[in-house]
Amino acid sequence: MRQLHFLVTSVTLTTFATLLACTPMLDWREVRFEGAQEASDASPLTALLPCKPDRATREQTVGGERVSLSMMGCPAAGATFTLSRMVLHNPAKAPQVLAAWQAATLANTNATNAAQPETLPFKVPGASGWPSAVRMNLSAAAAVGAAQVAWFAQLAGPDIVLYQSAIYRSQDAKSVAAEATDTFFESLRLP
Repeated sequence: MRQLHFLVTSVTLTTFATLLACTPMLDWREVRFEGAQEASDASPLTALLPCKPDRATREQTVGGERVSLSMMGCPAAGATFTLSRMVLHNPAKAPQVLAAWQAATLANTNATNAAQPETLPFKVPGASGWPSAVRMNLSAAAAVGAAQVAWFAQLAGPDIVLYQSAIYRSQDAKSVAAEATDTFFESLRLP
């Protein structure tokens, strides 16, 4: 009886240790895009990321508009979690720039459902109702993986700030845990 208890305990501990070794630990932390320096009255975007992000800013032309694109992101659990932001000084251009940003994302992920991506209702506390926030599930070519991407906006005085949050899954990752996906997207806040 004692040997059986020892055997069961050993198998249980070995199984538990193996599961821990195979399960990537997510180290959630709050990050923020401070108010965009080039936009008046922009509030900081806060979010939870499961890893320490790298940050970069670069000049980009999107939808015919020259913008400063700020990004942060990091890899965890077979996926890359990202946040991006750009400020438009002409809010009337927001729909055209947002459409171009979405098209570029679809092209960059080689989305196989680019014509009809799965669109989900999406709301970020503090975000503007215009242009409408949208979240898409993108099935991508086998070599790329897949992505879940959301776009939303915030009016900031005479400017508008456009945001993108995304999870890009590598082809090796079967899926990103629903809990991690929910934690990431539900953590987005604009005061």
